[in-house]
Amino acid sequence: MKTFYTKSHSPFLLRAVTLFFILLVVCFLPGTLHAQWNPNTSVNIQISSLTVADMQQANTSDGKTWIAYYAEVAGNYNMMAQLIDANGYKLLGTDGVLVDSHPSSSATFVFNVCVDASNNLIIGMQDERQAGNMQAVTYKVSQTGTMMWGADGIVLGGGLAPYPAALSTGEVVIAWIESNSNTLKLQKITTNGTAAWTIPISIMVGSSTTTRGQIVGCNAGKFTVVYQKGGMYTTLYAQMFDNSGTALYAPLQICTQTTAAYRYYSIAVEADTTYFGYYSSVGNRFNSFLQRINPDGTIPWGMNGSNFNTSTGTNDSYQMTTNINHAPGSNYVWSVCTFSNPNQTIYGIYVQKFLKTTGERQLTDAGKVVYPIGTSMYTQAGDLALINDAPMFMYYISNYKIYATRLDATGNFVWPGNQVEISSTTASAGNGKMRYQFTPVGPNRCAGTWTEKRGSTYMGYAQGISIGGLTGVVVATQGSVPAEITTDQGTLQLVATVYPSTADQTVTWSIVPGTGAATISSTGLVTALANGTVYGVATALQDNSVSDSLLITLTNQTAAAPTVVTLPATSVTSDGATVNGTVNANTLSTTASFDYGTTTFYNHTIAANPPTITGNTTTPVSATITGLTPNTLYHYRVKGINAAGTSTGADLTFSTGNVGVSEKDALNVEISPVPNHGQFTITINSGSKISFTLEIYNNLGVKIYGQPINSDGLTAVPVDLGSVQAGLYTVILHNSETSIIRKVSINR
Repeated sequence: MKTFYTKSHSPFLLRAVTLFFILLVVCFLPGTLHAQWNPNTSVNIQISSLTVADMQQANTSDGKTWIAYYAEVAGNYNMMAQLIDANGYKLLGTDGVLVDSHPSSSATFVFNVCVDASNNLIIGMQDERQAGNMQAVTYKVSQTGTMMWGADGIVLGGGLAPYPAALSTGEVVIAWIESNSNTLKLQKITTNGTAAWTIPISIMVGSSTTTRGQIVGCNAGKFTVVYQKGGMYTTLYAQMFDNSGTALYAPLQICTQTTAAYRYYSIAVEADTTYFGYYSSVGNRFNSFLQRINPDGTIPWGMNGSNFNTSTGTNDSYQMTTNINHAPGSNYVWSVCTFSNPNQTIYGIYVQKFLKTTGERQLTDAGKVVYPIGTSMYTQAGDLALINDAPMFMYYISNYKIYATRLDATGNFVWPGNQVEISSTTASAGNGKMRYQFTPVGPNRCAGTWTEKRGSTYMGYAQGISIGGLTGVVVATQGSVPAEITTDQGTLQLVATVYPSTADQTVTWSIVPGTGAATISSTGLVTALANGTVYGVATALQDNSVSDSLLITLTNQTAAAPTVVTLPATSVTSDGATVNGTVNANTLSTTASFDYGTTTFYNHTIAANPPTITGNTTTPVSATITGLTPNTLYHYRVKGINAAGTSTGADLTFSTGNVGVSEKDALNVEISPVPNHGQFTITINSGSKISFTLEIYNNLGVKIYGQPINSDGLTAVPVDLGSVQAGLYTVILHNSETSIIRKVSINR
């Protein structure tokens, strides 16, 4: 059976045959240069200058996006591949690289893509390299555009609709429909680009046609295949295989309702457990389900799985296209579904949340209405993204404008205004937009892609949107003057526009140095400091993952000596202190130090920490000085030297203290009573000046003596208490650094 897309489609046929793929748009990081993604939703980004007939896409783990597409060239459909980086720049030229130019057909047949463990693009497609016979082939494209499995790829065999999946081992397994057969075929391609199995594995349930295999990789190189049995109208089956291709259980029927052989459905995996979101028909109506397939070949939620909505009457709303997703480690699987009236003339969008363990619906048996069924024709399009385990998705309406929205964990809107327009152009039903795709890209952004006929042919377009509901920020100069400063320490006013226009227009300004230096105020006023270039960056307050920057050229700047400030000293002791200050290098490499001494002639210099300062930001510096004289006044100042001159800070002072009783001194202090007298002898074996307080308490805890004691290194200090009773006394010798406590007896 041939399944194909012709060059023209009605929007209603498209709803049945749209395939989803991934487009990567990664948020700006601090200091990122001006991005290629266009925030103007009336323009968007044109994916290729070639006519695009069909597209598929997959994101990489290193923040890039692969796009594979059929291009209509000279009467043939060539397969092309493009790689886009996190900022929306095309890495493989304007149109990408040519993958396959073998004769095709008068139609673009279904093809599929994935990314392997090394972020290479895997394409499964078909061509007519054998005249009149469709051959299923696969290609691997490196990030530099090299055809890693040869210029002609790997021929799998006669057939259609190959579907590749990356395995945990780095290998790739591909399913395809064998020509002139009722059989689904499987082949594994090793990491060195050879077929692993001499004879491809065959899957056929009974004698019925087995078709449309979808594969997900599991643990240890295992994989699960969900496929369809029947002709045009089918039912769903599943099987898991180990890495050698051995089936781990027999074909498992997972639904009894009628599905369609021309559709792919939504598949996800967690470890070895597979989740499958699909919609099917009973009689004349459509119902949506989520099925769980355990690694032991059981379906714990029963035949068909858990239904999205329990209303299944003839006059109840129909449940149409369904897309699922789950967050790693989450207890839930989310589903978004397009609903229609029984006549399929008006549409709306619902979401549902399923408990993974039981399949229990979390948003009531009816699901959560996001957009009600009505003449606006709300139709969900592309994959379902999850942000913090809650939905973000894309949709279009009756005039084909495209929007995105984000919901919270209970299905309520997150963004002000509930939605953001990501394609402002309109279209008619006869020339409607098509090939809708939507996917998360990194932690901060999603993107939608589609094809549209803005001129004489269909072209591919893309638009990024942040998880904060922004399509971008644009930085410009006020009055559109040149982005340059040509006078010494001159200024330039920058302005920023946040998109969409309904968003909070507040931004935070910063400068990213290039070869020059400048400062920027909170209102975007740039002041030049040194010749060269800098980037003025505006970051949106509504979503700080969204930024833009403008390159500014600075000329005729005079180099400046460093700016320095002396700050108070800290940690002052009897023989040392830490001196402090700040240094701004004013873009020239600056050596920082401190001068110090007992007069303003200083006489001593010590290197600062850090000793070298660069850039044009204020940097704290300090130095720890030791070996000072106790009880002495010292002067100090910070100093900076660069190619433009020397700067010194203001003179500040600190005084070292008297030598206190230290732990070392404490080991050499003896407190002895004079027998039969009210007198003590304090012996201090120290050659330095000692200051302390002496307190004496009787056995009742009453203080009977308390006086300051000073010694210039004397070996004995007599203390006469006068007439006191015999008994046990407590003697405490202390200052701010330590305390010495002794119990002594006096005899009379």
